[in-house]
Amino acid sequence: MLLFASKTITPEPLDVGPGRFSLVDVVSQAQGAPVSAGVAEIWKSAPVDFDYDNDCAVCYMLEGEITLSEGGEKHRFLPGDVVYIPQAKGLVVLWETDSYGKFFYVTYPHWR
Repeated sequence: MLLFASKTITPEPLDVGPGRFSLVDVVSQAQGAPVSAGVAEIWKSAPVDFDYDNDCAVCYMLEGEITLSEGGEKHRFLPGDVVYIPQAKGLVVLWETDSYGKFFYVTYPHWR
């Protein structure tokens, strides 16, 4: 068993083009885990897009509000909400916010 104290969990900027997005994998292959799990933050900026050809994700919203867009359909992602994004060829989800959002994620298999 591993415990990660909150003060050690510090998201770092991820190069996503013009968007402002940070994350940290807290659990990953480094610990021998079959999944990646961590915390991500997004700020008001250009939308950030992720494709889900090679992995699926489950996310739990912690703070703020994020809009998720896929195929023209938009969903509000609010604190306490859980979203499941399946692995699907060609699936691209846009993540954006008018202010700030923070969420916990788990991906299978490892996303990077």
